[in-house]
Amino acid sequence: MRKPFFTLIANERYQIGCTGQTVYVLDSAGNELAKFKDMTYAYYPALHPDGETAAVYSNNGVMAIYSLSELRLIAKFRVSAIKDTAINCIPCFSPGGNYLYHIEGRKGDRLNNRLSVYSTTDYQPVFRMFEQGPKTVFSCIEFDQAGCLFLLGYFRQEKCNEYFVSKLEGQTLQDVRLLDKNIYDFYQSAMLLKQVGYTEESFKCSQFTIMPKVKLDLERSFGLPVNLGPFNREYTLDDLRQMNLSLVRCWEESR
Repeated sequence: MRKPFFTLIANERYQIGCTGQTVYVLDSAGNELAKFKDMTYAYYPALHPDGETAAVYSNNGVMAIYSLSELRLIAKFRVSAIKDTAINCIPCFSPGGNYLYHIEGRKGDRLNNRLSVYSTTDYQPVFRMFEQGPKTVFSCIEFDQAGCLFLLGYFRQEKCNEYFVSKLEGQTLQDVRLLDKNIYDFYQSAMLLKQVGYTEESFKCSQFTIMPKVKLDLERSFGLPVNLGPFNREYTLDDLRQMNLSLVRCWEESR
């Protein structure tokens, strides 16, 4: 019987499955090679471009690095204090594999985010961006095929947050494009599903399961149609897979 993985991602040789309490390494056919219980709340993996290494982030602020060829833990480190921990943040390797990018809570300010970059030589921090400055929340990062990093997030404002998708050039946001909140919510939910492998378990607790019920309840309460943008319709996992969503697509469509 297949395990109810919240996350299941794969390359040509391996699959990484996460249940929260256990990280499983499987072969391409789904046979279990190893399992690790080094962390709790460990749901968010990323595969190194070399195909032989995986990073897994735990919602308690710890990152673990595993060798898939040797089936062992090679590094484990705290990325932020528990009181500053950002949740649901999936790490991302650079296309060349030299760096690991990760969204984290700012030191002493978990409501706003920084972007940290770690060397994959020793997994020590190389630099941290957005530790100071405007109140900013990042929800997703993704490289495009050309190697450009895109970020999805919002600037905290007193009256109304400003939602955006942006390129990162050097250590600054460039070509920032503002988004309608419904579009932001759609991409935030869709990108999370994409990055955890479009699993049934993640879909069950996603906005794509919740929002149709919210829309129906609102319309019953007010007796009027409610416009939730992309959430006006219902989606299946297959629908979302076939849409080929990405942050660069979100950025391009926001012109």
